[in-house]
Amino acid sequence: MPQLGPLEIAVVLLVALLVFGPNRLPELAKQVGGALRELKKIQQNIRADLHGMMNDESDGAAPPPTLPPKTEGGDGIVEVGGTDAVASLDAGGGTNGESAPAPEAPSEPAQPLPPPPEAD
Repeated sequence: MPQLGPLEIAVVLLVALLVFGPNRLPELAKQVGGALRELKKIQQNIRADLHGMMNDESDGAAPPPTLPPKTEGGDGIVEVGGTDAVASLDAGGGTNGESAPAPEAPSEPAQPLPPPPEAD
């Protein structure tokens, strides 16, 4: 990005003086200055919010859960945590200490599917 030297700034101010006139130029400069101050405040607020969120660990939230280490049994099957996952699920060994009720068996057998329609 090209830098503005003192000569370029003087040319820009001279053009602004010619375009807006001596009566309106101070009013315009006030508006531009106010807008720049407002933008600077917004930038500082966003920066402070982001900094606060990155460093805030006092909200009492629990750390994310971690998985137990993987172990490989003698038959080549990888088990999580060194236990039989199916058996622990069947036994209702959930992480919250609750077990789900066993599903009920259907009272009557399922009806067989009808044969597919014959193609002509």
